[in-house]
Amino acid sequence: MVDTPREPRKTPTPPKTSTKTTKTKVNWPRMALFITAILLVSVLGIGSGLAFSWAREAPSINMSDLDIHTTTQLFDDKDVLFANLHAGENRTLVEKIDTVPKNLRNAFLAIEDNKFYEHHGLDFTGLVRAVFANITDGFGSQGASTITQQLVKLSFLTPEKTLKRKVQELILSLQLERNFTKDEIFLMYLNRIYFGEGAYGVKAAAQTFYGKDLEKLDLSEAALLAGLPNAPSKWSPYRDAEVAEQRRQTVLNQMVKFGYITSDEAEKAKKNPPKLLEKAKRTSATGDNNFPYFVDAVIQECIDKYGITENQLYKGGLKIYTTVDPAAQKAAEVALSDLGNFPKGKDDTPIQAAIAVLDHSNGEARAIVGGREYTVKRGLNRATDLKRQPGSVFKPIAVYGPALEKGLTPATVLDDVPVQYGSYQPGNYDGTYRGLITMREAAQFSVNIYAVKMLNEIGVQTGFDFARKLGIKTLDEKQDLTLPLALGGLHQGTNPFDLASAYGAFANHGVWNEPHVIRKVVDRDGNTIVEVKPKQSSVMKETTAYLMTNILETVVQAGTGTRAQMDRPVAGKTGTTELPSSVPEFRGITGNKDAWFAGYTPELVGVVWMGYDNTDKNHYMYKTYGGSYPAQIWRAVMTKALAGTKAKSFVRPPGIVEANVDIKSGLLPSALTPAEYIRTELFAEGTVPGNTSNVWQEVEVNAETGQPHKPGDSAKTVKKVFLKRPTPYEGATPADADLETPHETTVEKPTQQVPATDDYDQESSPSLPNGSNKTTKPENTGKTSQTPSGSKPQTSTPLVIPPGTSNSPATDNGPKG
Repeated sequence: MVDTPREPRKTPTPPKTSTKTTKTKVNWPRMALFITAILLVSVLGIGSGLAFSWAREAPSINMSDLDIHTTTQLFDDKDVLFANLHAGENRTLVEKIDTVPKNLRNAFLAIEDNKFYEHHGLDFTGLVRAVFANITDGFGSQGASTITQQLVKLSFLTPEKTLKRKVQELILSLQLERNFTKDEIFLMYLNRIYFGEGAYGVKAAAQTFYGKDLEKLDLSEAALLAGLPNAPSKWSPYRDAEVAEQRRQTVLNQMVKFGYITSDEAEKAKKNPPKLLEKAKRTSATGDNNFPYFVDAVIQECIDKYGITENQLYKGGLKIYTTVDPAAQKAAEVALSDLGNFPKGKDDTPIQAAIAVLDHSNGEARAIVGGREYTVKRGLNRATDLKRQPGSVFKPIAVYGPALEKGLTPATVLDDVPVQYGSYQPGNYDGTYRGLITMREAAQFSVNIYAVKMLNEIGVQTGFDFARKLGIKTLDEKQDLTLPLALGGLHQGTNPFDLASAYGAFANHGVWNEPHVIRKVVDRDGNTIVEVKPKQSSVMKETTAYLMTNILETVVQAGTGTRAQMDRPVAGKTGTTELPSSVPEFRGITGNKDAWFAGYTPELVGVVWMGYDNTDKNHYMYKTYGGSYPAQIWRAVMTKALAGTKAKSFVRPPGIVEANVDIKSGLLPSALTPAEYIRTELFAEGTVPGNTSNVWQEVEVNAETGQPHKPGDSAKTVKKVFLKRPTPYEGATPADADLETPHETTVEKPTQQVPATDDYDQESSPSLPNGSNKTTKPENTGKTSQTPSGSKPQTSTPLVIPPGTSNSPATDNGPKG
């Protein structure tokens, strides 16, 4: 086959063009649509990516985040609510949605989320409406949150208004709706929302704003509450009543709009605005600040004794059933706020006071007030935390009680004359000596030397052990086993709460009950987690307790405690501690550091302390004793606490007998015992003295001079009866010296004994700083220790003072009487 040659391809001739350029027209509508489409795709792409990313960053639903921190409630001795504990949120929990009034539920639905029971966590119609509002007015100008979304925000997210947070809110809302029913979500919301004025949840709000139970709210009240959570400060009726009323009427209008109520019902509610609880009364209704010192004691007992954590106390919704008696507690608070119950100080630094009142039959505290003003939550509670020396109120605990238990009696006689043990030389508050006196008289006039001698007689260890059995926890075996223990010379000191429990054993027939402020604790689910069963022990014979009580009745009837007298039987003891003269700062200054009164009736026991928190040369009490202001406070509190309670006497137990005794010997009267020195005294069976008094002698004296007859003297004589002191004294002259046989040399007239009255009720003795009681420990001979016949007491030498003395409440505790 022969190839045929191809013809060359012709190049096409370009068309002829005009010299004029033609302008193409742009189709702007199409162009705008095109650009919009591109932007929309881009925005959707980026937006979906961001939304996906934000959704992944959203926190997962943690059920513990929905566990609402609920308020712990405190109830008094009659199970009436008096206080709440909450960690910045006053919240009480509603357990069932049905207990929330229907009008209140509907009010919330009308103003917050009318379609709540229809949607699945998101209201798309509302969402679109909010989007346009945010575009035109700026992001965050209008919300579209359903009740579910609000719960999510409150439980899982921060309150910031960002698009990221909004996306996460939507995602979590859908999840929440899948995990809970509508009623459960609604109830969680109602329990969590904030109403202002410190109230969280509808139940707390009902109490805070109206002082009533949630179930008792009417339509008018419900409308006001429903309008508050949107902006609690803005709508608060306490801040702007007019604005709050406008908001309330808006809620009522919404309820009409959505068919929850009729127009007539709304108009009626509008014309009857709710009556708000006055702020002054609101504290009482919510219980946030009632009986603060008692509440502090409850918190401390929960933590220290029962291991309840602070988190449980403030967030766990516990129900704590306490022992407080509102009548006694209020009386104590009033008494300590009354200026008339305190002496005037030199400046603005207040003289402080504290009181603890217990029911001695079971150890339950009825009142605790730890200061004149409550300024710091869980600060110093002087009623329970104080460590100050108790002075003479300790004598029944460490001396007279154990002495009676050992078989000594109210008629036991010791000689009140100067005595010294090593370097320790006790003295009496008034500088005088009474001579031969009984235990009853020594307690009646708070005689220090008698108490020290008696402790030496029974043994310091005996007194120490007895005090420990009565619940004095601060006793120190290394520091307190010394004779100053008789006068309350404790190294650490003690407080009204522990002293009240100790005296309670005397009042309670010899049975000591551990003091406590809690009866029961119930958790949020109704389980009892603490059922208090206080320790109880028989610490002395019933006859011992009664004899001690009878002696202490004498103190109040005719001794240093007359200001505590009531229209019912009262037993009590005063105590005052002097400034430590061994401290240079106080040399030359006469005054007192601490003043106490411990007393009880057949129903209650109470102890009052008074003094400065920090004692110095400018801050001490002058002419203030345990029998003055403290006894006055005690009487004021007990009078109100026992108002309406029929007076009754202390029960005299079997085994108590009466006998006449010679009060100068403690023995049975002899034929020579002057009638004025014979008293009817009480004894435990088996302790009535069997011997006859031997302290009186008949002496033949000169009828004119009164001097003993001398052999060969022709003057007319007469026979007279004189006191024959078992152990002669020298030095200071006791008050009964003029009863002894006269000598040729006239005996110096003793200082006139000043009777104890309402204005003269001192009973203190010199003190040491920092609780130091270091002395030469006396040997317990088992005999009454007196100055040996024919010798004077040794010159007093300073007691050993440890370095680092302090005047703080915890350490300013020198021994006094």
